[in-house]
Amino acid sequence: MKPKNKIIVAMLILAIGSLACGITLTLPEDAITTGPPVVDIIQIPAPSSGNTADLKLSFGTGKLIINPGEQAELLAGTANYNVAELAPQIITVGSDIELKTGTFKYELTGLPNFTEIDNEWNLSFNQYPFTLEVRAGAFTGEFELGNLAIEELRIFGGASRLNLNFASPNLIPMSYFHLTSGITTAELTGLANANFSLFDFEGGGGNYLLDFSGFLQRDATVDIKAGLSNIQIIVPEGIPAYINIEGTLKNVNASGVWIMEGENYFQYGEGPGLTFNIDLGAGNLVLKNN
Repeated sequence: MKPKNKIIVAMLILAIGSLACGITLTLPEDAITTGPPVVDIIQIPAPSSGNTADLKLSFGTGKLIINPGEQAELLAGTANYNVAELAPQIITVGSDIELKTGTFKYELTGLPNFTEIDNEWNLSFNQYPFTLEVRAGAFTGEFELGNLAIEELRIFGGASRLNLNFASPNLIPMSYFHLTSGITTAELTGLANANFSLFDFEGGGGNYLLDFSGFLQRDATVDIKAGLSNIQIIVPEGIPAYINIEGTLKNVNASGVWIMEGENYFQYGEGPGLTFNIDLGAGNLVLKNN
């Protein structure tokens, strides 16, 4: 390099260095503003009218825990969160009750920090008759619903993981049980204890365990419609059951006392029975007894 060129390069380096000394780099802030943990007490009394309570839980994201309880209130529990906008809200109109999370502000220019969000509800219900609708987004659900008095149950979940169990029989007949699930892992056990007339299941892509153990008190119908999914159905030996296969499903693995009849399956038993109508476009269906 010629001496003149060396001088020019040196001057440029000095100029850039002097400019850099005056530059302040501002990093993007978090997309969601978090704060210190907050614990709110939730208490919802039973309707004074004596009518069935119609309860809706609108949850969003986080962890939702439901258990039977012995408190006087229809619903009691806690909400733990660290985003102020997620504070629970209760809206009551007569016997219609909604418990919901607030909505938080998301800065599009911020850094994603979803893993820093804490939002957990831990709720218990008493034995007052109620209908329950749960609408949740990306959440983890731990539901123990045995020994409650649920007239109707509707659950709508997005990308989630759900463990639902009826450890003991529902105290009253449940006319309708509906579950819509997105990309999910779901385990539903003790379903005979739900005491439903109709169980309507709609699944996206996921892995689902439907275990119909428990005390089946009456004949019931189970309608299942799902996309690319792996579904395992357990019906204990001794419960009469018939499975009607619809759609293009070909991958069926049956074990135990299940008997193939054409493209359908059944098992012998005594007492109330289960009738399944299954429309599974693709994926795998496993039939077991335990």
